[in-house]
Amino acid sequence: MNAFDKVIGYKATKRELLQLCDMLRNREIYEEMGARLPHGLLLYGDPGLGKTLLARCFVEESGLHTITVRRDKGGDAFIDGITQAFASAKTKTPSIVLLDDMDKFANEDDTHCDTPEYAAVQAGIDDVKDTGMFVIATANDIRKLPSSLRRSGRFDRKIGLRAPTASDAEEIITHYLKTKRVSDSVNMEDLTRMMRYSSCAELETILNEAAVRAAFARKTGIDMEDMVSVVLKQQYGAQEDMPRVSDEVIEKVALHEAGHLVVCEALCPGSVGFASLLPSDENRCGGFIHCCKYISGSQSAIIALGGKAAVEMRYAGQVAEGCSDDIARAVNCIREAAAKEGTLGFSLLNVESDSSSNMSESLNARSEAAVQAELERYYGRAKALLAQNEAFLKEITEALVMKKTLLYSEIQAIRSATVKRNPAVTCEAASRYDAAEIENSPPEDPEEAMRQNCVALKYVDDDGNVTMEYPMNPNGSEGAVVGLASHGFCDTLHLKFVYLLMNCIVYYNKLVTIGIAT
Repeated sequence: MNAFDKVIGYKATKRELLQLCDMLRNREIYEEMGARLPHGLLLYGDPGLGKTLLARCFVEESGLHTITVRRDKGGDAFIDGITQAFASAKTKTPSIVLLDDMDKFANEDDTHCDTPEYAAVQAGIDDVKDTGMFVIATANDIRKLPSSLRRSGRFDRKIGLRAPTASDAEEIITHYLKTKRVSDSVNMEDLTRMMRYSSCAELETILNEAAVRAAFARKTGIDMEDMVSVVLKQQYGAQEDMPRVSDEVIEKVALHEAGHLVVCEALCPGSVGFASLLPSDENRCGGFIHCCKYISGSQSAIIALGGKAAVEMRYAGQVAEGCSDDIARAVNCIREAAAKEGTLGFSLLNVESDSSSNMSESLNARSEAAVQAELERYYGRAKALLAQNEAFLKEITEALVMKKTLLYSEIQAIRSATVKRNPAVTCEAASRYDAAEIENSPPEDPEEAMRQNCVALKYVDDDGNVTMEYPMNPNGSEGAVVGLASHGFCDTLHLKFVYLLMNCIVYYNKLVTIGIAT
């Protein structure tokens, strides 16, 4: 048993802190090996992650005399307090000085951080170096600390704390629930997958609020309804008393959110941990899905367009409303990947600056044309996924309309039942939304099979001469369109048309030649 056993998770961090405590208690063993005690330890990370708790456990485990410094006064009085803390600790070595929330010692931003308070800390650290005194500090944002303070020689060890992982969160939740009366209806997997793990403190607050809600209702134990209600309120700002919303609005929003959910599950099975409708005002409603797995940038863009695609597939001829945020999110994913990672080819890579405002006019025009074309392709991909999972989309929509909130186990149960009833994905479902249906039987000749799995995009001039040709496989179709765009052969309208056509072509894996004339 050690002092760190009271901290849930952070196994690697606790192991590193135990090593430092061992060095403080058994210096001679390390000195014989030629190792010296690191100069200072800095724990940093977002608020509520347990930095101060870990620092206190470090102090307890070390067993050394400790002086703690916090900003509880201002001006010269606080600066004098810093100086006195180091002087006092120096007379009682071996000892520890704990600088708690050090980034709050001065009220300056990260561009003006050389203040008298930090100068006093630096002087104190330099004064006690190699005297048997150890300095440990905590900070939420180390960017607010001067680089001269956080450098090696003053803080040799810097440990960043991150939000709890899924396994850590489950362990933390289990720990806090030990002191609470919980009903059998609480599903731990649903509970861990429905929450965002921003901090340990937030998890504790949510569980406590659920207990308060259950006790006020005079329940025999905390049930899943209490957990869901508190999570919606604490993490998503939902109102306890939902305003009245018409059935028509509810159905459209449910279909929209179901579109996101189905596309997300199709791209990354088991990734949606929570989905809910959120009435916000009289006859107004929103909603969300919470992903409990990592989603890549391209997947995020397709998922973002899933809501719009679902509504427009159901209501032919109508443009889905309230999708501006989704479209902006998809565009940002595509644009950032193209500019920084070269996902649409090096010709669209912005090597000059991270900011699109500093792009050359030519690069910006080509980039925007390619982004819009890619947006069309992703939208087509979202529609294809929804068409292939039509039964799943229908049942998720109906479940959201009826229950308003779906948990991980409910989503997976619907998906499993749907797959059992519809084991094969066929072209018939997609054909309702595509321009035409093409027979897709594989040829016996391998060379012919290779030809049918290729698409050739050609630039044809006014005289009918082919001046540019881009052959590619279905997975690389975007390369051809972007290639033409980068050479100035296509404008945005041409690109949109080509992508819409190529979505259908690539879906059925057929050899097609497209001529584009200026």
